[in-house]
Amino acid sequence: MQNNLRGMYVEAMVTELLGSGWKTSGGDWSGWDIQHEDGVRVEVKQSAKQQTWGESRSAPRFDIKAAAGHYPDGVTYVVNHTGERLAHYYIFAWHDGADQRSPSEWEFYVVRSNDLPEGRKTIGLAQLRKLTKSVSQAELQRTIQVQEF
Repeated sequence: MQNNLRGMYVEAMVTELLGSGWKTSGGDWSGWDIQHEDGVRVEVKQSAKQQTWGESRSAPRFDIKAAAGHYPDGVTYVVNHTGERLAHYYIFAWHDGADQRSPSEWEFYVVRSNDLPEGRKTIGLAQLRKLTKSVSQAELQRTIQVQEF
């Protein structure tokens, strides 16, 4: 699956796996990817070992830098004056299987934004595995605590 299409696919897949009350935020500059009806915001990052050009030889890295701003209504740009990450949670999806369309082949790493290293722009898979263990598609919904925010 092409990188640009895989990103959209994984966001839709994760939204579905999280269950009722969740929807994609839409737009390239919304500030986060998925939001619960109670206001909890999730940023989804993904990578896969198998690329359209062949198998990737480099270790996966995920972008975690705070957005400079976002378009909450799709029209008006709001500057992120605090420099903090805009999502409450990050879900990192890693695929090392044969069929990227199959949710059961993905590993999901859920990290609260506050638990990510401050000032860092990227994080690698090895660092994520030190922060948290992967969860399956079935466990993903139970990992996000809506009531905390």
